[in-house]
Amino acid sequence: MSVPEGIAGASPGSRASAFYVHLQDPVKDRPPVELQLKHHRPSPRPLAERQAAAAERRNALEDLKVQELSVRLAKVALLTDRYHRHTTKSWLEARDRISRDMDAHVRRRTTQISNRLKHLSEHNDEVKARKEEARQERFLRKLAHLYEVKTESTISQFWGKL
Repeated sequence: MSVPEGIAGASPGSRASAFYVHLQDPVKDRPPVELQLKHHRPSPRPLAERQAAAAERRNALEDLKVQELSVRLAKVALLTDRYHRHTTKSWLEARDRISRDMDAHVRRRTTQISNRLKHLSEHNDEVKARKEEARQERFLRKLAHLYEVKTESTISQFWGKL
């Protein structure tokens, strides 16, 4: 590093402050190659040709985007169709399962109700039979009571005549 002239006490081997080092180095006329702007000169092609090439590139990009969108739409349509088929299938399976369960439930309940009706009719027949037996028993008791009463009156009359 070189030290600026006129600085007292600065020897050629000593380090000077950064301030002086920066003042010492002159600004270069050109920046380094890496920092230089690269100026592109327009090609000598005519303007109409460049515009046609740009329009062709735009059309190619539009076609590419349309193709990508159509592929994405096809995927969406496929996924949507698959989803609708799956949900419709699951709904139909659920409906069939519910119908089967309901049919089985109706059969069980019908069997239970018919068994209860059978038992009730048997019980009703038993109750009617007991009622008839009780009625017959009451009738026979009344008859026996009348017979006893009549027999007693007949005996008392018989004893009374003697």
